[in-house]
Amino acid sequence: MIPGPLTLFTVSEVLKTNRFTGLKIVLGHIISEFTLIAIIFLGFQRFLDSEKFIALISFIGGAALLAMGIVLFRNAPKMNIPQKDAEAGFNKGLVLGGIFFSAVSPGFIIWWATIGVSTVVRALLYGLIGVIVLSLGHWAADVGWYWLLSYGIDKGKRYLSEKTYQRIMRLLAVLLCILGVGFIIK
Repeated sequence: MIPGPLTLFTVSEVLKTNRFTGLKIVLGHIISEFTLIAIIFLGFQRFLDSEKFIALISFIGGAALLAMGIVLFRNAPKMNIPQKDAEAGFNKGLVLGGIFFSAVSPGFIIWWATIGVSTVVRALLYGLIGVIVLSLGHWAADVGWYWLLSYGIDKGKRYLSEKTYQRIMRLLAVLLCILGVGFIIK
């Protein structure tokens, strides 16, 4: 539930599509988390929590967020609310977006390098079963949150005017820029 790039991406995409968008995006997020859990499980947690790695990820992720925010802000005045929901089928762009926005989020990496590592290590006390139970519970919470977020936004978007939609997109762009600058400064 950390408000960050993945949340902003979800809001932006649900405004363009439908209530199932969050489920597709969270699949990409789960793929990212599965990869990190595998890295931790294989013993590479020292790499993840090194100060140099966190600084590098913070800078690269912050720069990517800043660039995306600037592009979104510049394009917001030309954006229109789609008249029809995008195709409801599987959209690999949303899954890839879930992977990308998880990977470029320094908050995601920092969370997994600290809380995530210690939680997985504690789960390892119960062996592979402990890690599986932890992962499934965590992913169920992610799915629930992103579905709830998508559903709420999808239901509320019918009340938006074009101007309000463009303002929301600008606000999301500014928030991306603030996040990006914040991570670069850190």
